[in-house]
Amino acid sequence: MSRGAQQEQGVRTRGVAILDRLVVEGRIPPERYDEVIIHAQRTQSTAEEAMIQLGLIEEAELLKYIANLYQTQFVGSERLSKAGVDPDLIRKIPRKLAKRLTVFPILFDKRTRTLSIVAADVTDDDVRQQMLFTTGARDVKIYVAREAAIRAAISKHYDQDNRPFEMLLSGASSRDVRTSRESDPVPGWGRVFEEKDGLLVHRAPARSIEMEPANDPEPESLEPEPPLETHPRISASATMIEALSATSQDGDLKVDPRVYLETLKVLVTLIEQLNRDRGGHSTRVARLCEQLGERIRLTKPQVQGILIAAYLHDVGVSNESHLTPLDVASDEAKCDLARRVYTAPIRLLESVALPETAHDALRHRYECFDGRGFPERLSGKNIPLGARVLAVAESYIDLTQSQRSAAGRRLAAEDACDLLDQHKGTTFDPAVLDWLRHIVLDDGLKTQLLASRNRVLIVDPDPEETSVLEVRFAEQGYEVMIERDVTTALRRLDAENFDVVVSEVQLSDGDGFALLKRMRENGHKVPLMFLTAQRDQSFVHRGLDLGAADYVVKPASAAVVAAKAGRIIEEARSQKPGGRGVSGSLQEMGLPDVIQILANGRKDGRLKVRSGNLRGEMMFQGGSIHDAVFGDLTGADAVYEILRLTEGDFALDPTTEPIEDRIGIPAHHLLLEAMRRMDEAGR
Repeated sequence: MSRGAQQEQGVRTRGVAILDRLVVEGRIPPERYDEVIIHAQRTQSTAEEAMIQLGLIEEAELLKYIANLYQTQFVGSERLSKAGVDPDLIRKIPRKLAKRLTVFPILFDKRTRTLSIVAADVTDDDVRQQMLFTTGARDVKIYVAREAAIRAAISKHYDQDNRPFEMLLSGASSRDVRTSRESDPVPGWGRVFEEKDGLLVHRAPARSIEMEPANDPEPESLEPEPPLETHPRISASATMIEALSATSQDGDLKVDPRVYLETLKVLVTLIEQLNRDRGGHSTRVARLCEQLGERIRLTKPQVQGILIAAYLHDVGVSNESHLTPLDVASDEAKCDLARRVYTAPIRLLESVALPETAHDALRHRYECFDGRGFPERLSGKNIPLGARVLAVAESYIDLTQSQRSAAGRRLAAEDACDLLDQHKGTTFDPAVLDWLRHIVLDDGLKTQLLASRNRVLIVDPDPEETSVLEVRFAEQGYEVMIERDVTTALRRLDAENFDVVVSEVQLSDGDGFALLKRMRENGHKVPLMFLTAQRDQSFVHRGLDLGAADYVVKPASAAVVAAKAGRIIEEARSQKPGGRGVSGSLQEMGLPDVIQILANGRKDGRLKVRSGNLRGEMMFQGGSIHDAVFGDLTGADAVYEILRLTEGDFALDPTTEPIEDRIGIPAHHLLLEAMRRMDEAGR
């Protein structure tokens, strides 16, 4: 069974589709899959780059594979480092755009107005559109290159800094990168190559008598970048086990902060797995704390300290004693209980010597902004900022995730913000609450437009199996619920909606087949995939005959299971009308932002806009606006008038039938023209 691409979320690892193919074809060992993903996330690179850095595949072999897959050509790092590029061509593409898209221009044919570029992702349609619009080219040819090489080329030609290439090639040489014509069909670029009969061939520059042969300068020797002073034996590419086992010269254990935080997350998730009502709670609190810290522009050490506090704030606290700052503010009787248990994480970890930021956040998260809290009755900005952030994040996550919250039920994001605002300036810092609303409503709306939050129900009696799955699904933005048997799973399905069910075959009060059968009898159409230790062919056939969406045999990578679940959800939505609609106000998010998101996400649907008595509608297909209606206007003119609206509300209806493109103008160009018209009207 093939691997699907990872579900796109806030944090998404690019290049997983290629990794999936290579694993399925046996070119990459399956047991190294998670290592590649973790390395890519840690180094903020693509899965392809991670495979090369880990030595799992040669650069030339990988580039050739990708080029053959997408029917294009590729260029190796050595060839790209020696390329002579026309400065006029460089000036056609702004540095920021080249860096954001990870592209680099190599040739512009003035006769055909064809631009040739190298890109890390040749499948990204936005790259082609942006290049066409920016350079005025009629066509764009995209060739494959290594991400690190493209970034080095940008540094060399835009910043006149050749050190990235020197560092890259010094590391690549040990892997014996091939550069023969067969293994490296290099595309052309100005002054070095030219196009002939559809092929890019080397072109010798015209030489005069005075011209001396051009020699490629020898790369200057470059000392390896010194490791971090605080972690002298740990490289940025170290795996978690390597980092945890690394020792410094004085024999002390030294751990990279990212590895430390990742370890905390996994361990706390395992602890919370034992309590079904709080599974994943601390991970969600930490994620929100990180977003708040970044928006407030805290330093990296400050954010890391708050994250440590977020992961640890419930350690040693029983389910009955779990009280958020909102619980304490809403019920005076709970204050005494909170006073008795709030120091539990600090006392348990006293010998660990927590960072000061983490210690202060844990100690003072029950302080109130108006000075009525404990333990020191601090007020306003005298309360450590980490404590103010943690108090808001913990209370919000509890309101939106727990049936036992201070509201007595789970609230929607906006309702939770409204309830917290009732304690603005008394219990909570008003500025932090404002940032929270901005993040969960504005950013949350953007996330909804691209992909609504998916919910998965995992049915498996094994806590160890489910804990690993929960971590992976939670990382990809899923809301995860876990049940252990058929009875409780059916009860959960009757009470709540889910997008996919992942079930073991062997359950304590029956089997997964019975669960699937009763789901269908009860009218539940949610797709179910089996993840089971039962590998007998008769079990596989029975599951698929009953209508299971997939049958995966353990052991299986949690990343693969999550990817398969994402693909099953998308297939289920594409087969039934409707799907999830999204709505919001134009004050929350302006129409240009909405259109940009739908265009980049290549979404389908009808975007309906209402402002007073005015009504407008734009029909999207694959991210393009195929038609629009506004009063008596249609087509592009209707789009321009709709974009003038700044008040009112909008709703995206994903129900759509194929429609002819009656406009024929890319969404980005429609936006620019609308802005131009509004500017002219305002003069």
